[in-house]
Amino acid sequence: MEADAELRIPRSALGSIQRALASVHAAVGLPATLQAIAEGVTSSTPYTWVTLTTAREPDAVDLHVEVVVGPPDAVAMLLGTTCPRAALVEHLAGGEAWGALRFWSHFGETDGVIMFVPDYAPLDVPDAWRPEYELMAPLYGPGGELIGTMGLDRPRDGRIPPPWVNEFLELFAEQAVIAILNARRHEQALREMRTLEQERAALHAAYAEQHARETDLRHQARRDSLTGLANRVLLEERLEELLAAQIPLAVVFCDLDDFKRINDTHGHAVGDEVLRVMGVRLARRLAAVDVVARIGGDEFVVVAPGVQQADAPGLLRRIEKAFARDPVRIADLRLHLSCSLGLVCEPGGADDRAGSAAERAEELLRTADREMYAHKRSRAGVHRLLQLAESRPRLSRPVTDQG
Repeated sequence: MEADAELRIPRSALGSIQRALASVHAAVGLPATLQAIAEGVTSSTPYTWVTLTTAREPDAVDLHVEVVVGPPDAVAMLLGTTCPRAALVEHLAGGEAWGALRFWSHFGETDGVIMFVPDYAPLDVPDAWRPEYELMAPLYGPGGELIGTMGLDRPRDGRIPPPWVNEFLELFAEQAVIAILNARRHEQALREMRTLEQERAALHAAYAEQHARETDLRHQARRDSLTGLANRVLLEERLEELLAAQIPLAVVFCDLDDFKRINDTHGHAVGDEVLRVMGVRLARRLAAVDVVARIGGDEFVVVAPGVQQADAPGLLRRIEKAFARDPVRIADLRLHLSCSLGLVCEPGGADDRAGSAAERAEELLRTADREMYAHKRSRAGVHRLLQLAESRPRLSRPVTDQG
């Protein structure tokens, strides 16, 4: 009966045991779980010193001392050290079996296993716990592999604890193994989630970079590299869209007068700067129109949706001012420019004209180009072109100075 009583857990200890187990299984992450195991031992058993050694990976060769609860010199000596798994297995084999626990009544050194031997005077009683005593609870995984140990020392009352403590420690060690394995799985899942998130972020970044590169390439393919204006590709695309939608519009072909003389006299760098300035001026003055394009050399094209024959003079004046109102200043140069313009209007709406939008767009550009060259040859100037545009408000065919 006395032996049975010694194995029975005292009612007074049940509360602390339940709290210790609850804390162990509530911990999140391996470090917190290991700390909860060590604190659970000290709060629910007489032992006040605990050293917890575990394998960080299931197949690790070395085990690490992860938690030390005890005097500062023990913490400084043991915490963070490593021990070969094989050395720990050998050390456990040399201990006296207290059920599943292992006990040493004398200090025994095993190669690779670091031991801390406290220096204190034991009680002068038969069941005193002595400095050379050592108790260890092995932690075995489901396959029988050693995943760690709990080293226990220095009972609170200085005596060898009763047998129920050993029984409880065996059960607690089993729960500790479950908690450690669950914490490992949790951390592995978190690592995998982080890896997946990093891969997803990398894929997203790669996609965004590729999309940005493609967008930039599409932009470059549709933009004039010197002025940033639309190029012929974008001009034709937008013109075809407007024609397909049967929207009335005006197309104006613009060509700088005597631009070759600027290049020959001042060099191509000055000529390029003139074109760039003209591009900026056109884009600024014609911000409300749909497309301002440079299609090569000193040729610009304006497409203005919603502009009909009666509106053409106002559009031409704005273009003429962009070219000729103020001189272009480049370093010490003041260049006075003029331009030749060719205008053609498309009335929009349904009609019986044959040809696709692409064919009609090409024809409009050719017609505006011809009108511009006719204007340039006539040397009549923009004012004559304005007079012709104003005198024929209902025409939907090209307006020239040739009647």
